[in-house]
Amino acid sequence: MIGEGVPNTSNRIAEKWCYQCDSTLDSNCQEMWDHNLAINRQKYQVCDLWDAKYCIKVTGMWGGVVGTHRFCSSRDMGDQCQDIWFQDHDRLYRACVYTCSGDGCNTASSWQKSFIGVWLGIVSSVLLIANRLL
Repeated sequence: MIGEGVPNTSNRIAEKWCYQCDSTLDSNCQEMWDHNLAINRQKYQVCDLWDAKYCIKVTGMWGGVVGTHRFCSSRDMGDQCQDIWFQDHDRLYRACVYTCSGDGCNTASSWQKSFIGVWLGIVSSVLLIANRLL
């Protein structure tokens, strides 16, 4: 869902609109954010990349700092995460790539968007199994 004050792109045929920001340059571009805030609505921009079809959100570690990048892409990078261990930090970090095809869809991860559906599916399955056992 696109926030209030965000341009309506329904009449634009060949343009792709995505949130575009880099948390190493912009402290308002965090993994979790409210895309309805005025400062973040400014990041909703037309893609200047040729043949842009996807919006991407990447979380990971850059220069020793955990960060987030949102950008346009002509390629489907899929949804994937990888755990990365840095011995000098003595911590485990998770780097993730999330790909989506709707305009402005790279506000949150696919996992966050579908969490309720997955949770309801698990609860329904448990209840179904419990009913069969009784």
